Amino acid sequence: MSKKVLFFDIDGTLVESRLGIVDIPQTVKDEMKRLQGLGHKLFISSGRPRAMLNQEILEAGFDGYILANGAYVEIDGQSIYEDRMDATLAVKTMEMLEKLDCSYMIETAKHVYIDNQNNDLYDFFDKVGFASQFKTEFDKYDVIQRTLKIEANVTDENREKVIDYIKNDFGYVVNYDEHGSENAFELYSPTISKAVGIQKVLEYYNLTKDDTYAFGDGINDLEMIQYCHVGVAMGNAVKELKDVADLICRRIDEDGLARILKILF
Repeated sequence: MSKKVLFFDIDGTLVESRLGIVDIPQTVKDEMKRLQGLGHKLFISSGRPRAMLNQEILEAGFDGYILANGAYVEIDGQSIYEDRMDATLAVKTMEMLEKLDCSYMIETAKHVYIDNQNNDLYDFFDKVGFASQFKTEFDKYDVIQRTLKIEANVTDENREKVIDYIKNDFGYVVNYDEHGSENAFELYSPTISKAVGIQKVLEYYNLTKDDTYAFGDGINDLEMIQYCHVGVAMGNAVKELKDVADLICRRIDEDGLARILKILF
């Protein structure tokens, strides 16, 4: 078999804390090692920024990372692609969130910046072990110039205001993706997607999308699943993803990912 490139979402695909799977299952790690031994390349493709990759992910042996929904691509420890938000728009977005008193954090290629005072986003990520990696002292107008994505938590009373604000004032240049809960938003440039990140990887290796396999569960995996030669939706995936996937495997707690890897390769 010729060299293939496999792209894995993290949350809901490699791990799923809601199902009690907080580490990549050993069966999946064994399959990853086998596939790399055959010459295939393995990539993370996640909405997470690099600062939110834990040690287990970093030490799992991936050949590279597509992060921040495709805004940042790294191969063998080297950055090969970065697509920042328009700086003027990023400032307006930040100021809009502050006007509505919404908690938010700014994600760049290497870091996450967040005000830890009265910030429910900070409190949430502190509980799950990420906040220690965040930078809490910074010049926001300097950092905003390097922004890839802004993540915000919005109160019930402001949810529709934020949606309307984005659609009316920024809709032509900003996409937003709800995740985790109805009031959690990711705001980012419409020029990015996981599919765009995959294209950059293929250009780097001089491969085509006929050589690609994608595995995911959420809405931000949609372009990736549609773009790749074979798109696999997890058993716990949202309906929209299952509707466009080539294959559906069992959930990670049912060893679905390891099973489908054995079948495909």
